[in-house]
Amino acid sequence: MQPRPKVWIPTILLIFIAAFLMGFAPIRRADRGGFDVDSRFAFSFAEPIIASDSESNAKEDEIRQLLIDKGLNLADVDIVENTLLEVETTALDQDSADADFIAVLATLQENFDGVAETVNAAEEEVETPIAEWGPFAIYTPSPQLKLGLDLQGGAHVVLRCLPSAEMAFLSPPDRPLVKTGAPVEDAEADAWQPPYTEAQLKEAIMVLLQREGLEPAQIRVTVAGTNRLVVETQPRNKAAAESQNELIKNYLAQNYPGVTIEAAEMKAVFVERETADKVKYIIEQRLYSMGDIREPVIQKQGDDRIIVEMPGVRDPQRVLDILKSTAMLEFRLIPARYTPVNASLDDYSEWEDAQTKQNVSWEQVRAESEINFTGRDLLPISKVQSGQTGDWVVSFDLRPDQKDDFHEFTRRNIGRIMAIVLDRECKMAPNIRSAIPGAGVIEGNMTAEDAGDLKLLLNAGALPVPLEIVENRTVSATLGQDSINKSLRAAFFGVIAVMLFMLIYYRLPGLLADIALVLYMALVVAVTAYFGAELTLPGIAGVILSLGTAVDANVIIFERLKEELWARKSMRAAITAGFDRAWTAILDANVTTLITAAVLYWLGTSLIKGFAVMLFIGIACSLFTAVTITRWLLTMVGEAPWAQNPSLYGLPSRTTAQASDTDNA
Repeated sequence: MQPRPKVWIPTILLIFIAAFLMGFAPIRRADRGGFDVDSRFAFSFAEPIIASDSESNAKEDEIRQLLIDKGLNLADVDIVENTLLEVETTALDQDSADADFIAVLATLQENFDGVAETVNAAEEEVETPIAEWGPFAIYTPSPQLKLGLDLQGGAHVVLRCLPSAEMAFLSPPDRPLVKTGAPVEDAEADAWQPPYTEAQLKEAIMVLLQREGLEPAQIRVTVAGTNRLVVETQPRNKAAAESQNELIKNYLAQNYPGVTIEAAEMKAVFVERETADKVKYIIEQRLYSMGDIREPVIQKQGDDRIIVEMPGVRDPQRVLDILKSTAMLEFRLIPARYTPVNASLDDYSEWEDAQTKQNVSWEQVRAESEINFTGRDLLPISKVQSGQTGDWVVSFDLRPDQKDDFHEFTRRNIGRIMAIVLDRECKMAPNIRSAIPGAGVIEGNMTAEDAGDLKLLLNAGALPVPLEIVENRTVSATLGQDSINKSLRAAFFGVIAVMLFMLIYYRLPGLLADIALVLYMALVVAVTAYFGAELTLPGIAGVILSLGTAVDANVIIFERLKEELWARKSMRAAITAGFDRAWTAILDANVTTLITAAVLYWLGTSLIKGFAVMLFIGIACSLFTAVTITRWLLTMVGEAPWAQNPSLYGLPSRTTAQASDTDNA
C-alpha cells in the first residue's frame, strides 16, 4: 500500500535536502585551513620575466642566487608563468616565514620592476566561509567529489619489482683476469698472460648471458682491479641465479686454464609472493611523509606490480626519483690503498690506487670494499639539521643492538676510510678519527630538499628489491580543468535535451520525470561523495549513460500508462497498472547493466573501474527515482481534478469509433 500524499511531499523534500547537504556540504565544520607554517609565497610581475620556457631554469637560478645572497634558506624557486613566481623557504615557524616573506619581496623589488604579492597556492586551498557560528560555517555549495588524476592533474605510475643477483669471481693475486701491461716481478708470473682485456672480458660475459635469454639492460659487468669480476643480473628465481653463476664459473675455468677461479657467496633477492606487499608499505611511508602529496592511491597489481596515483603532484620527477630509490644505505670499509681524488669537492667518482699509482672508478672501489653495516641497522628517527658550515646534513642513530658493534668496529679501524653509500653512490668518505658511539651525520653539499628526501628515505626503510617504472602518465592541472569544463558542458546540454524531450513528448508525466531527474543528479553526487568514489573522465561518461537509463525506465512506464488510460481506466488504476507492468522490464534491464558494471570493475584497469563505479551508482539511483519518486509524484498529481485531461499525458483525442472499440474490448 502506497503512503498517503501528505507524506510524499515532505519525504521527497527530505530526501532532496539530505542529498544536497551530503553532496554539496554547504554547512560543515569551519575549515581553519592552511598549513601550520605557510612558507610558500607567490609574486606577480608587471612585465614577463622570461621570454620562453627554455629560459626558465636559468632565470630561476638567477633569482635563487639573489635570495641566497640575502641570507635566505630556500626550499624551492619556481616560475609558474612568465609573470608569476613562487618562492618557498625552509622556515620552521610562522614568525620566521613572515620575516622571510618581507625579505623575499624586498629583494625582488630591488631587482625587478612591478613586483607585487599575489594569491599564494596554499591560500587558494582555504575556502572562505559565508558565515560562521561556533565550530560550523556556511560555504558556497560545491560538489564534494574526489577528482581523479585525469580531472585534477597528477601522476599515474606503474612500478614493477625486479629480482637482482650479484655474483663475484676472484683469481689469485698473481693471475690477473685482464691485461694491464704492468711489469711483474717473478718469472712464473711473467709467463702468465690473461686472454682478455677488461673491455673484452665484459663483452664476453654479456654475450654469454644474453644467450641465456637475458636482455642487455638486465646485466651489469664490473672488473674490480685485475683479479675480481662482479656480475649483476636479474634472474627469475633462485634456480636461474644459480644456473647463471655456474655458467660464468665454467666459462672462466675454460678460458683461464690452470687458474683457480673462486666464486664468492652470491647475494640475491627475488620477487616472492609477499614482496609487493612490503614494497607497497614502504612506498606508502615515503609518500605520506611528503607534505606536497595529498591522498595518494597505492594499489598492488598481481605479485610484482604497484600502481601509484598522486593527484596534484607539483614535481613528478622528484617523486619518481624517491619512488625508484632503493634507499639501501651501506657503511663500507674501503681498502687501505684507495683514497678519493676530489674529496674536497664532494666528488667520489674517482679514487687513487696507491699500489699502481693510477686512478680507478668508484665502481671498482665499491666492488673491493666490505659492507659492515646497512640502513637496516638504523633507527627510523633520522633528522635534518644545519651543519657547521651552513650546509644541510642528516643525522642518524643505530639500533641499540648494533651500537656496541659499531663502536668496536670504528675503534678497530681508526685511520681507515669508511664510505657511506646510498644506492651504490658514495655520499661521504670520512676518515675514522676515533671510536663512534653509534650515531653520526650524513653530509655532502645537500640542499634542504635533498636532505629532507634522504631523511624520509632512511626513515621509511630500504626497498627489498629494485623497482622499474613500467608506465608513467602525467596529466597537467590545466588539461584536467579543461576536461572538466568540456564534460560539464556536454552533460548540461545532454540533460537539457533529455528534459525537453520528456516534457514535449510526455507532457505532465514528462515534467514530473524531469523533477525526479533533478533529484537523481543530487543523489548521484551525494552517494559518490559519501563513499569517497573517485570521479574520473570515464566516470562522468558513466553518469551521463546512466541518465539515459533513468529516462528509459520512465519511457517504459509512461507508455504503459498511456495504454491503460486509452483503455478508459481510472487515473489511479492506470498509474498502478502502468508501473506494475513496466517493473519486470525495468528490473531486467537494470540488473543486467549492474552485472556488466560489476564485471568491468572486477576485470578492468583504473580508468575502466572509474566508469564502472559511476555507472553502478547511477543505475542504483535511477532505479529509486524512476520507480519510487516518479510514482509518488504521478499518483499525487493524478488525483487532482485538473490532471484528468488525457491530453496532459500525450493521448490524442478519441473518435467515436475508437471509443466504441475500446468499450467492446
